[in-house]
Amino acid sequence: MAFTILHTRLADRGAALPADCLRVANGRITAIGGPEITQPGDTVVDGSGTTLLPGLIDAHIHLAPGCTQLAATYGVTTQLDQFSMPEVIDQETPRSSFFTSSIGATAPGGHPTIAFPPIPYVTGPDDAKRFVADRVAEGADHLKLIYDDGSGAGLSLPTLDSRTVQALAGEAHTHGLTVVAHVSTAAAAVTVVECGVDVLAHVPSDLMSPEDIEAVADVAVIATLSVLADGFNGPSGHLPLLDEPELMARMPALWQDLLDQQSRRWMPPVPPDGTAARANTLALHRAGVRVLAGTDAPNPGLVFGASLHRELVELVRAGLTPAEAVVAATSAPAEVFGLADRGRLTVGARADLLLVEGNPLADITATQRIRQTWAGGEPVRPEEYAGSEQELAGIRFLGETTDRILAAVNEMLPQPRPT
Repeated sequence: MAFTILHTRLADRGAALPADCLRVANGRITAIGGPEITQPGDTVVDGSGTTLLPGLIDAHIHLAPGCTQLAATYGVTTQLDQFSMPEVIDQETPRSSFFTSSIGATAPGGHPTIAFPPIPYVTGPDDAKRFVADRVAEGADHLKLIYDDGSGAGLSLPTLDSRTVQALAGEAHTHGLTVVAHVSTAAAAVTVVECGVDVLAHVPSDLMSPEDIEAVADVAVIATLSVLADGFNGPSGHLPLLDEPELMARMPALWQDLLDQQSRRWMPPVPPDGTAARANTLALHRAGVRVLAGTDAPNPGLVFGASLHRELVELVRAGLTPAEAVVAATSAPAEVFGLADRGRLTVGARADLLLVEGNPLADITATQRIRQTWAGGEPVRPEEYAGSEQELAGIRFLGETTDRILAAVNEMLPQPRPT
């Protein structure tokens, strides 16, 4: 399929290009310039009043069946999976639309054990070589490890020690893998950076000191601000995503029903306060840390694709400019994870494209006003996902996962003694 988009704002690395037309053929961008780049036989798309972005990249999700198709309807054409089972990875297609860590490295019984079937654990530094080799054999594109003792949430969980984190990072680097570390506190972030990790998964939820910021200034961070912002009911009495009309207009009915059900689950009297996480995000950004947009979907309140647009809003709320937020979901994650063929509007890049009404470089909510998306040069058709077996399989998978988590939590809670 060959087509040319005319008279649109071309946004690359957070800036508008001087050209206003872009041509695609055979799944790749073949020319950028004026109307003269149009070739005989091209389908012509009038982009007047629009902005063309590279397909968005969500740097933190966990795979579910059909999630790549759902995400693409929102212009999120690449997802970085940060812990999934091989059997889930193997059934998700197309493989070019996601990259995975496969199973993450965690201590026996550590986070997030309760969300998964039995997994291989890491008991110490001596396990690092075999663990990483097994992930490479499963097709892992990067390594995920967990360094979280639960203290950030008032819990006590087993976790890896620093020597093991260092061994895992070193072994992963010998295989050319980027190393992502799940942390929840400032102290944990400093420790894992000292151990050699490349990317922090989650901005710490406690306020980082200037010394903490300086200690982690050489890595990237996946913000995931929407976990707190969108995972709990807002002023309207339900989950915030339900209050986004442009996003909900593209939301399949089953996912709307799921959000409604999640809105009616137990909620704390006062929602978590994301003030410290937002302040940390801005401080890290100002210190030169590459901030990446990620959602941690499908946590409650988060939907593949749709929630990345909400994450961009949260990044701007934290203090990034709209243009900087766009970079966090396009060129920045592509560069950090070595995805050289995407995240940019350049000749030769994959034609993963998002065409939106308005100018998201000035108004970040414009990313939600989607006119058309393409994945690998092919138009994305939302109607092909809604009601499909892929959608049904994804909803079933989430239900099974939720049931497994609830059962594990019930086992952990004190049981009443018989009378």
